[in-house]
Amino acid sequence: LLNAVSVVGLLQQLGGQGIVFDEVLADVRIDPTAVTVSSASAVGAGLGLSLDGVYDTAARRMDFRGVVSPFYFVNGIGELLTRRGEGLVGFNYTLRGSPDAPEVGVNPLSILTPGMFREIFRRAPPQG
Repeated sequence: LLNAVSVVGLLQQLGGQGIVFDEVLADVRIDPTAVTVSSASAVGAGLGLSLDGVYDTAARRMDFRGVVSPFYFVNGIGELLTRRGEGLVGFNYTLRGSPDAPEVGVNPLSILTPGMFREIFRRAPPQG
Protein backbone atom coordinates (compact mmCIF):
# COMPACT_ATOMS: atom_id res chain seq x y z
CA LEU A 1 0.00 0.00 0.00
CA LEU A 2 2.78 2.43 0.85
CA ASN A 3 4.44 1.80 -2.49
CA ALA A 4 1.18 2.52 -4.31
CA VAL A 5 0.92 5.98 -2.67
CA SER A 6 3.61 7.37 -4.97
CA VAL A 7 3.03 7.77 -8.70
CA VAL A 8 6.16 5.80 -9.56
CA GLY A 9 5.28 3.05 -7.07
CA LEU A 10 1.72 2.87 -8.37
CA LEU A 11 2.97 2.44 -11.95
CA GLN A 12 5.28 -0.35 -10.79
CA GLN A 13 2.37 -2.06 -9.00
CA LEU A 14 0.10 -1.75 -12.04
CA GLY A 15 2.88 -3.13 -14.24
CA GLY A 16 3.04 -6.25 -12.07
CA GLN A 17 6.57 -5.55 -10.86
CA GLY A 18 5.68 -5.42 -7.17
CA ILE A 19 7.92 -3.36 -4.91
CA VAL A 20 11.08 -2.51 -6.82
CA PHE A 21 14.29 -1.59 -5.01
CA ASP A 22 17.10 -0.16 -7.11
CA GLU A 23 19.74 -0.52 -4.42
CA VAL A 24 20.04 -2.69 -1.31
CA LEU A 25 22.97 -2.26 1.08
CA ALA A 26 23.65 -3.83 4.48
CA ASP A 27 26.39 -4.58 6.96
CA VAL A 28 25.77 -8.12 8.23
CA ARG A 29 27.72 -10.04 10.88
CA ILE A 30 27.03 -13.77 11.20
CA ASP A 31 28.03 -15.41 14.48
CA PRO A 32 27.30 -18.98 15.64
CA THR A 33 24.25 -17.76 17.62
CA ALA A 34 23.14 -14.55 15.91
CA VAL A 35 22.86 -12.59 12.70
CA THR A 36 23.38 -8.87 13.30
CA VAL A 37 22.24 -6.38 10.67
CA SER A 38 23.40 -2.79 10.86
CA SER A 39 22.94 0.17 8.56
CA ALA A 40 20.80 -1.79 6.12
CA SER A 41 18.85 0.11 3.49
CA ALA A 42 16.72 -0.63 0.46
CA VAL A 43 15.89 2.22 -1.91
CA GLY A 44 13.50 2.40 -4.82
CA ALA A 45 11.60 5.20 -6.49
CA GLY A 46 8.42 4.39 -4.57
CA LEU A 47 9.77 3.26 -1.20
CA GLY A 48 12.81 3.54 1.06
CA LEU A 49 13.60 1.30 4.04
CA SER A 50 16.22 1.20 6.76
CA LEU A 51 16.85 -1.65 9.21
CA ASP A 52 19.04 -2.41 12.24
CA GLY A 53 18.82 -5.31 14.63
CA VAL A 54 19.62 -8.87 15.50
CA TYR A 55 18.20 -12.33 14.82
CA ASP A 56 19.04 -14.84 17.56
CA THR A 57 19.38 -18.10 15.63
CA ALA A 58 19.44 -20.30 18.75
CA ALA A 59 16.22 -18.88 20.22
CA ARG A 60 14.67 -18.10 16.79
CA ARG A 61 13.85 -14.56 17.97
CA MET A 62 14.34 -11.28 16.16
CA ASP A 63 14.58 -7.69 17.31
CA PHE A 64 14.73 -5.22 14.43
CA ARG A 65 13.82 -1.58 14.01
CA GLY A 66 13.92 0.89 11.16
CA VAL A 67 12.11 3.46 9.08
CA VAL A 68 9.77 3.10 6.10
CA SER A 69 9.78 6.16 3.82
CA PRO A 70 6.93 6.26 1.30
CA PHE A 71 7.16 8.10 -2.05
CA TYR A 72 10.94 7.92 -1.80
CA PHE A 73 11.51 9.53 -5.22
CA VAL A 74 10.45 12.89 -3.73
CA ASN A 75 11.11 12.09 -0.08
CA GLY A 76 14.71 11.03 -0.78
CA ILE A 77 15.72 14.58 -1.69
CA GLY A 78 16.49 15.10 1.98
CA GLU A 79 18.78 12.07 2.08
CA LEU A 80 21.78 14.35 2.47
CA LEU A 81 20.52 15.05 6.00
CA THR A 82 19.34 11.53 6.89
CA ARG A 83 20.42 7.89 6.79
CA ARG A 84 20.28 6.02 3.50
CA GLY A 85 16.76 4.73 2.82
CA GLU A 86 14.96 7.06 5.21
CA GLY A 87 14.23 10.36 3.46
CA LEU A 88 12.76 13.42 5.14
CA VAL A 89 9.54 11.80 6.32
CA GLY A 90 9.02 8.22 7.39
CA PHE A 91 7.36 5.85 9.82
CA ASN A 92 9.43 4.19 12.56
CA TYR A 93 8.72 0.48 12.87
CA THR A 94 9.80 -2.47 14.98
CA LEU A 95 9.84 -6.14 14.08
CA ARG A 96 10.15 -8.49 17.05
CA GLY A 97 9.46 -12.04 18.08
CA SER A 98 9.49 -15.26 16.14
CA PRO A 99 9.76 -15.28 12.33
CA ASP A 100 6.66 -17.52 12.29
CA ALA A 101 4.55 -14.92 14.13
CA PRO A 102 6.36 -11.57 14.03
CA GLU A 103 5.12 -8.65 16.11
CA VAL A 104 5.14 -5.54 13.91
CA GLY A 105 4.87 -2.12 15.53
CA VAL A 106 4.52 1.18 13.68
CA ASN A 107 4.61 4.63 15.23
CA PRO A 108 2.33 6.78 13.05
CA LEU A 109 3.37 9.98 14.87
CA SER A 110 6.98 9.45 13.82
CA ILE A 111 6.11 10.89 10.41
CA LEU A 112 6.01 14.28 12.16
CA THR A 113 9.73 14.08 13.04
CA PRO A 114 11.85 15.27 10.09
CA GLY A 115 14.53 12.80 9.10
CA MET A 116 17.42 14.99 10.19
CA PHE A 117 16.15 14.83 13.81
CA ARG A 118 15.47 11.09 13.82
CA GLU A 119 19.02 10.25 14.95
CA ILE A 120 18.59 12.37 18.07
CA PHE A 121 15.59 10.31 19.24
CA ARG A 122 16.71 6.93 17.89
CA ARG A 123 17.52 4.27 20.47
CA ALA A 124 20.66 2.21 20.07
CA PRO A 125 20.23 -0.78 17.74
CA PRO A 126 19.54 -4.15 19.38
CA GLN A 127 22.71 -6.08 20.17
CA GLY A 128 23.35 -9.76 19.61
